[in-house]
Amino acid sequence: MGNRKCVLLILAITTTLMPFGCSKGYETQKSAGDLKITLSAERYPLIKGDNAMMVLMNDSAGNAVTDAVVNVRYSMPPMPGMAPMDFNTQAVLKGDRYVYTANVPMEGAWKTEVSVTRPGKPPVSAAFNVDAR
Repeated sequence: MGNRKCVLLILAITTTLMPFGCSKGYETQKSAGDLKITLSAERYPLIKGDNAMMVLMNDSAGNAVTDAVVNVRYSMPPMPGMAPMDFNTQAVLKGDRYVYTANVPMEGAWKTEVSVTRPGKPPVSAAFNVDAR
């Protein structure tokens, strides 16, 4: 196979696989009370439609927190001529992470607020900014 055919073959393979490899995951952390809250998404930016999201929480000793009620509110700030978009869901514990699906109806900047309630502890929350394309 000549060099030109080899380069074309590599280019064809790369172009075919590129859509699958360009969607990176997302992870960001905030501190709230005695917790470190990590918000992550399987792909980023988020897409219009369903997005698999996860919340991982660690206490000040670094232990995973698995005894909490985790409520998530994601919203888009109101814009002229458009009704505010505001959604609430409760994340479900799977292993050491809380998972939920964010069904994002439109592209743009979204705010995600994670509220955590644990037995015998004051509730805490953390706000994150995410984008949808």
